[in-house]
Amino acid sequence: MVVDLMEMMRRIVRCSNVDMTIIRNKGEEPEEFDLGIRRMLLEPGENEHFLKMLYEYGEEGILYFLTDYFDTEYCIMRIPQEERAYGDFIILGPYRDMLYTELQIRELMDQRKIPVDYANELKEYYHAVPAVEAIDQWREACNALYHTLCHDRPIQVQYIASESLEKEFHQETYKDELSFKMIEERYAAEAETMKAITNGNMEEALRCLAKLGKFKLPVRYKDPVRNIRNGLISMNTLWRKAAEMGGVHPAHVDALSTQLAKRIETVSSGQESGRLKTEMIRKYCMLVRNYSLRGCSPVVQKVVNHINLNLTEDLSLKRLAVEYSVNASYLSALFKKDMGVTLTDYISQQRVRRAITLINSSDMQIQDIASESGIYDVNYFRKLFKKITGKTPTEYVKQVRTHGAM
Repeated sequence: MVVDLMEMMRRIVRCSNVDMTIIRNKGEEPEEFDLGIRRMLLEPGENEHFLKMLYEYGEEGILYFLTDYFDTEYCIMRIPQEERAYGDFIILGPYRDMLYTELQIRELMDQRKIPVDYANELKEYYHAVPAVEAIDQWREACNALYHTLCHDRPIQVQYIASESLEKEFHQETYKDELSFKMIEERYAAEAETMKAITNGNMEEALRCLAKLGKFKLPVRYKDPVRNIRNGLISMNTLWRKAAEMGGVHPAHVDALSTQLAKRIETVSSGQESGRLKTEMIRKYCMLVRNYSLRGCSPVVQKVVNHINLNLTEDLSLKRLAVEYSVNASYLSALFKKDMGVTLTDYISQQRVRRAITLINSSDMQIQDIASESGIYDVNYFRKLFKKITGKTPTEYVKQVRTHGAM
């Protein structure tokens, strides 16, 4: 198997919500990268100055950790000659080892002689910079990645602190310009995430989640746990609306949203929050994949929702045709056209799916699971279950009880 080193690095770095930028070969159009607060506070040309500095001082085999004037860090790697097809440099960052309080921001401004007019911009910026909780482990991970990139040749590590600016601040103050820009970028990232969920695109939604992770919501409570939970509540609200826009019946959305709301109130750390965000994304995307009715005719949408919400009732073609005032033959043909399966097969699939959920979440007996799934003949239930899953209910139960929910 051929491993793409750059893609592997991107995936690893993405777990910490840190940006990764590849600086292409000198002379080519440089990829835009995040200069942090410098992009708005300093004179134009800072991007080019940063690149010039890389080519003057960035040596192969040295892993650089650069702390800039604004106390944010970058990890810089010169790509070894044999891998130079990828580009010249890899830049990870900016990031910090902790979130700044307002007092710390004010102290930094005093130390760095930053004009007071930039207080709001700095506050918004430091809410957006990713905070790497275990900074020593992060640096070790960067070291391991660079070792891999250098094919395990010895490398050195250098820590560089920039105590001065190469350029002066703008003479004209653009008050609130950066804070507005950060808010716009956060809303755009939220919109991208919602669009991916609406389409049931899990991979894209997770990519957008990593991008969204760069932005921190303003701290509104002294209790850090309450702030973490409130952020999760906001996401749950946005993502349930995205699933509903994806054509999922509100009853299904509400059931998942309620389940996740209970989980949110048990979260007590940033690490737990990160895991739950990923789980939320996956579950909402799966909800759209399994229950989206976009593109279906109105009558089929009504019938499907009726089936999913009433699995224990009479769901015969004749009964449903009467319920929705359509010809039975017409309904049968339209359902097959829109859903890709016959109405009978769809009902069977949903009843078995319901049975699987009950097996995974309860210790009910097989006959009770069959009844709760809308199948009252246990023998028929066993045959249908095996036909769809490849296992008998008893075999499935044994596997779940032995290895956990599937």
